[in-house]
Amino acid sequence: MVIGLVDQEDGWDGPKYVAEHVYGIEYMVGSQLINDITGWDGQKAFNLMSLSLPKEGEVESAEQKQAREIVEACLQKSFGFKLAHGLILRVFGDTLGSLWRMHEGSDNVPGTYAHWLRHATVYWNQDGIPPTLEFKVIEPFKRGPLLRER
Repeated sequence: MVIGLVDQEDGWDGPKYVAEHVYGIEYMVGSQLINDITGWDGQKAFNLMSLSLPKEGEVESAEQKQAREIVEACLQKSFGFKLAHGLILRVFGDTLGSLWRMHEGSDNVPGTYAHWLRHATVYWNQDGIPPTLEFKVIEPFKRGPLLRER
């Protein structure tokens, strides 16, 4: 409510403040990229992240290629990694996060894409920051003090 509030008594213009000061990152790319890429199929994401990386001299399979591309995309483009465990299970069924919980330690098996992703989130850093969304000044939701009727 505060970002959509204009309170002239207090000198607050939430829509203007957001347009000029908020650094917003696209949510799906920023935190849900693995779900977006796998079509919110938790079992598919789990299976891909559970694959072993190809051994030296081994040809990368199509599934390994997709798992690698997911890890690389998440590391290059995302600011976080949201693992859903709540009400979303009723809508989409098992998620990567719920499957990792069910199969304790499966996100940390050496030589897998899950382990590579886990390792990278601790020891690797992006070269740059994700681009910001451009916010325009919107019509306020409310004019006047936040906690008073008018």
